[in-house]
Amino acid sequence: MCHLDARLSFPHRAFRTIHVAGTNGKGSVAAKMAAALQSAGYKTGLYTSPHLLSFRERICIDQQPIPESAVDALLPQIFAETENLGFQFSFFDLMTALAFTYFKKEKVNIAVIETGLGGRLDATNVIEPLLAVITSIGYDHTHLLGNTLQEIAREKEGIVKAGVPLIAGPKAAPFYPYAIAASPSLAPFYDFENQSIANTALKQLQKKIYLPNEAIEKGLPIRPPCRFEVRDDLILDVAHNPAAFEKLVQALEFYYPGQKFPFYMAFSADKDWKRCIEIASSKASQIFFVEGSYPRLVRPEILHAQFPQSEIVPLQGIKKGVVCGSFYIMSPYTQVNSQIAL
Repeated sequence: MCHLDARLSFPHRAFRTIHVAGTNGKGSVAAKMAAALQSAGYKTGLYTSPHLLSFRERICIDQQPIPESAVDALLPQIFAETENLGFQFSFFDLMTALAFTYFKKEKVNIAVIETGLGGRLDATNVIEPLLAVITSIGYDHTHLLGNTLQEIAREKEGIVKAGVPLIAGPKAAPFYPYAIAASPSLAPFYDFENQSIANTALKQLQKKIYLPNEAIEKGLPIRPPCRFEVRDDLILDVAHNPAAFEKLVQALEFYYPGQKFPFYMAFSADKDWKRCIEIASSKASQIFFVEGSYPRLVRPEILHAQFPQSEIVPLQGIKKGVVCGSFYIMSPYTQVNSQIAL
């Protein structure tokens, strides 16, 4: 990625950046920070992953996804440089290069950049940010990041650069004693914790750039779609690891004390789906496994074999209950870039 970055003339150096990593919450914190910066009058880029409907959602300026015309215009140059280099580049590598090139072309003032996985070896880690944020440390992608929380924390710490302040969320702060720690939320709903992290980061950013308190207040309630998104009798949440499922169950108990819900779930093969299902069971009146078309998803028959009291149902047509377990089953219920506020 460093070689490709150089061949593209270091596009990210044309604008200021904020780098956000973490096991859970990083997409929501990034969206809040970008919304606050936009409210302050900055032309603001936002690079996140994964997407729900279209890969263009990953690359936004002032909440608008990159247009197809820009993709068509910029990708050939990027492909040409990758061929000249002769390395194998991933989809995420190419999307990162596209995001940085697009943000430079459109002359954004500042961009909030979410890591894809880990931090130290992540494709986004070529940037030199104004501020680094690590939202949380938990078990996910252990086959790549390590089997202990300390190993995972070290990988995410790779985004920290000399002289760059680090903001750490309540679940991350114990691993980074030198960081500026965000205050834990007294309420169990996880977005309150994300708001605390974003607020701490934005207050620190006020020392470097113009950022009025009014803009921060406008940004904090924003969160991306499918983060405990309530639509009538349907709750959409992209929880996909045990820590996120614990937060989901806490949110359900907070807003719907004593109630149980039908759960509709699917999981990528690399997730600890057994533990996730066990956690969900405390709030589940019934468990359904949905048939998704994404190739990384565990086949519902395998899930059903482990939990025979469950049922297998189509993904479309769910009217009531909690849909969770993966980003890749949200598309029938989602609109592109439909940010929501409490």
